[in-house]
Amino acid sequence: MINRQFLIGSVIVGIIMLIIIFCIFMYLVYKGMERNRINEKMNVYFEQYKTEWYNYLVYDKPLDHRPENNITMKAIDHLFVSYLTTLNNETIHKKVSEYASLNMQDYYIEQIKSRDRSVRLNVLQRTLLLELDFLVPIIEQHLKHKRDYEMEEYLLMLRVVAKYNRNLFYAHVYQPKLPLNDYEYKLLLSTIDEGYIDYFTNHFDALPIVLKLALLDYLSLSTNVSNDSLSFYERLLISDNQELRIRVLKAIASFGMISNLQLYERFVDSASWEERLMMAKILRFVKEEKSYQALELLIADSNWQVRKQAALSLLNMPKGQLILQQIIDSKKDLYAADIAREVMKLG
Repeated sequence: MINRQFLIGSVIVGIIMLIIIFCIFMYLVYKGMERNRINEKMNVYFEQYKTEWYNYLVYDKPLDHRPENNITMKAIDHLFVSYLTTLNNETIHKKVSEYASLNMQDYYIEQIKSRDRSVRLNVLQRTLLLELDFLVPIIEQHLKHKRDYEMEEYLLMLRVVAKYNRNLFYAHVYQPKLPLNDYEYKLLLSTIDEGYIDYFTNHFDALPIVLKLALLDYLSLSTNVSNDSLSFYERLLISDNQELRIRVLKAIASFGMISNLQLYERFVDSASWEERLMMAKILRFVKEEKSYQALELLIADSNWQVRKQAALSLLNMPKGQLILQQIIDSKKDLYAADIAREVMKLG
């Protein structure tokens, strides 16, 4: 009796699962057909009006056409993106922004208020590309009051307000609604106006530590290293924050220049192997006698990465290969001799 009830229950559950799967399948089929229908109508629109749009945007000829429905507006939206990503033209950019503001506000406002996250992400990107400044007050309100957005949406909203509302942007950078790591700060730094970078550099001491680390990494990517920028980094070598000092040393190692070796000598016997590693990298472009002595100490370091870097630095210095051979011949430190022998094969 129990087995029969179990069998009947299993059959019912199976039938219900099949019905659910069938419903999902039919829904996906419907959505696919709907998407194809919309794409077909958009393609018809493109073929019918592409010449008018080209003449309007490129040759400034009158355009009598106005969008009739959401599908038409979706087609125009795609057309705008195509033009702006293909032609970097300020006049076209201005005409696109003006047209969207005059004829498509309701369309974009509906999207920015959508419950669908992907739709909101899309219109935020459009806000930046098409310069839809009429959406900025709504985005500002979302930043001030809503808290249900995820990181990708939050970063896009911050990029928008960075363009239109400096004070609100600063407020979120210093006290973000969602905790930002240094990677996310670097994403922001790479997309905002250079004036912000100058401001953050000039007010470095007041920045949150995570933003400090991100800014140091971002600035280190610059190919134009001046004495002022080197001085900015070198003054941070006395920081109490070890991670910050490591980022500073890493950046200076990429610059290929220092002002005074005495500022760096204490890092040769630092308790942090990362600082000793960065020091081994920096010494490769310091051709003073003291740099050779320091590298001889570092090639005998307890950490193999430091030993390897010290040997590589010596290999590329004028008297480095001679010193490496002496280390091999002396056999005083077997670890140092092994790494010196390994690196000499590269030379």
